[in-house]
Amino acid sequence: MGLSELQNYSDKTFLALTVWREARGETKEVQAGIAHVVLNRVARPSWWGKDIMSVCFKKWQFSSLTDPNDRQLTTWPASSDPSWQQCLQVASDVVDGIVKNPVPGADSYYDISIPAPKWATAEVFVSQIGRVRFYNLDRYIEKV
Repeated sequence: MGLSELQNYSDKTFLALTVWREARGETKEVQAGIAHVVLNRVARPSWWGKDIMSVCFKKWQFSSLTDPNDRQLTTWPASSDPSWQQCLQVASDVVDGIVKNPVPGADSYYDISIPAPKWATAEVFVSQIGRVRFYNLDRYIEKV
């Protein structure tokens, strides 16, 4: 197995962990939306990072992975957990281009169970799936 193949497996696993921590109780469509947020950021390399690993682990971007105060920081999936298996499949299908992007252009999101962040404005809103609202913050930056 070559390094690029190993990196591909790693990317899918890190993406699955991000999806699992951020949306394990959500539908596959929400999970795919979150996975596509990561890939949308990768497609527009900037301070977010230039690949799946750097985007997923950018400080303060996915709180369940990087916020020292987030209780999920030490929560890990069990290999037999159906929600983990689903997130692995979603991540793999998104990376492989099997699942269409349900949130084109979205680079950010939040769950409506928390107060809306200041950046969550109507002019950058993309769509809502379930309890998750998706946004394209680059759209705002491009207009400024």
